[in-house]
Amino acid sequence: MENLTLGSKSYMSKLRRSGSDFTLDVGEENYKGTFSRKSNGSIQISISDKSSIGFSEKSGNEIYVYLNGVNYVIKRESGALKDNVLDEESGDTILSPITGKLLDKKLEIGDSVSKNDVVVILEAMKMEHRLKAPRDGKLLKLTPAGIGDQIKEGELMFELEEE
Repeated sequence: MENLTLGSKSYMSKLRRSGSDFTLDVGEENYKGTFSRKSNGSIQISISDKSSIGFSEKSGNEIYVYLNGVNYVIKRESGALKDNVLDEESGDTILSPITGKLLDKKLEIGDSVSKNDVVVILEAMKMEHRLKAPRDGKLLKLTPAGIGDQIKEGELMFELEEE
């Protein structure tokens, strides 16, 4: 669960992304849409028949979105602060945070991993991005992309088996 902040109000929300598609649950409301990054750094978000241009930035466990004159902040809370409601965990699915080149896959499907083990290494603008396991477990899925292939932001990099 995440907190979605609008001004001084905060709402429990859940954001899930798959490629350029997303779903955002805010309370009882459910929004489905698509987004794309433009060459000037802006993002285009489409929900239903409405399309808007805005900007977003990720910093730590927060995503800042400026859209239609409104600032939105989506903040992922730590496990200790989560509600006691059983909910599907998305922390076991690691998506590419960037568009870049796949440099290395350190493990194979079925391998055991420890928390903070590097699983995949990406490169963008001559900087390496090491994607690490969020917990101990086994590798259930791994990107089918080959070394040197182009990876788009939001693509599945790896997934751990459920505990």
